[in-house]
Amino acid sequence: MNRYWRFVGFLLLSGLSAAAWSTTALRLHPPDSQQLNFAALSAIVCEETGIRLEPDASYGDGDDPIESLLDDSAQLGIIENTRSFVSGVRTVLPLYESVVHLAARKDLSIDDLAQAERPLRLKLVHNSYTARLVLDLLFERAESLPESYELWKEGDAGRPDLLFYVGPINPHNTEWFPQGFSLVPLSKFDAAGAEFYIDGISFLVPQLRSTRIPALTYSLPGNEVGIDALAVDMLLVAHKSTDESLIYELTRVLLEQKPRFAAAEPALFRWMRADFDVQDLTFPLHRGARQYFDRDEPGFLERYAETLNLLVYLAALLVTGAVAFGRWRARRRKDRIDDFYLRVLELRRGAGFDDPARLLGELESIENEAFTALIDERLAADDSFRIFTELAEGLRRELKAAPEAGHHLKAAENSG
Repeated sequence: MNRYWRFVGFLLLSGLSAAAWSTTALRLHPPDSQQLNFAALSAIVCEETGIRLEPDASYGDGDDPIESLLDDSAQLGIIENTRSFVSGVRTVLPLYESVVHLAARKDLSIDDLAQAERPLRLKLVHNSYTARLVLDLLFERAESLPESYELWKEGDAGRPDLLFYVGPINPHNTEWFPQGFSLVPLSKFDAAGAEFYIDGISFLVPQLRSTRIPALTYSLPGNEVGIDALAVDMLLVAHKSTDESLIYELTRVLLEQKPRFAAAEPALFRWMRADFDVQDLTFPLHRGARQYFDRDEPGFLERYAETLNLLVYLAALLVTGAVAFGRWRARRRKDRIDDFYLRVLELRRGAGFDDPARLLGELESIENEAFTALIDERLAADDSFRIFTELAEGLRRELKAAPEAGHHLKAAENSG
């Protein structure tokens, strides 16, 4: 009934109506075990981002938050980090810490438990997944407990022997605690494994960690002394298809306005932090949340600026070297052609004084050598080579036109 009136109060404070729903609204399904102040939470978020947080229509009906995400009745949910992985669910942020509270009947002794002829009756408040996990660990280890137990619900016969409540340490919330019970540590039923619940639990269940309920935190029996306990993160989760920009803004306002949220809900939001270990999350981060956490990370160009500068420098050196080598090769080829060119000019200067037939033979030898180099050394057939061939052809005509050359050529033909 109290939950119903809280929900009605939230509707009145938020002024919700069918016409108020918009694309900037996100429907949230909180866990049944938490007394979340919807009105205060939604007011801060809406003021800072324009996003309205609205309760999932199935909230309070016992529906599972993850099922609400998967059937699209909610875009956001709050779940224990001990939940098994489900495809399509993504983490936005660890919101706060819940602690496993264990209470036992005051008139219950360990000896009575060991000799009990009936199963041990256990009550799991709100059917917490973490409570079930801790319960299984306790029964695997504690030799003083009976071999079997049964889950006790309101309306069942008798009274429960043990009670598990998983929620934030909040001295103002004790509605879950029944009369005639006392808070006890897990080690009460597993004295030999006391250190396990303090130091070793995270080796078996990484999502759980040891914590302590300080003495006199609650005005409840058993808390006159400090109580060793186990803690689990409560995750704000979203469906992976939820708009990235909305999740980015929601993550931003939760972290940047943490003092306001902590003032509204001291038992919850003072635990929020940005330096959590992503590896400890059951569900990977939503892209919108990851974009917020990576907002100050250097971009690709900034991260690899020095490497890129070095690569550009090396590329410039390679290009410069390639250009220089190409020019050197071209100059070398031209020098080779110029050498043939100069040798032909030398023959031309002796054309009026030397034997034309001998000069024709040398010219032919120079031409053969030039054409062989053109093929083997890949000399460029450029203007210099064309000048060489034209010069050689002109010299050949001059030598053949010389009288002495004609006489020798005729004698050579007759001897052949």
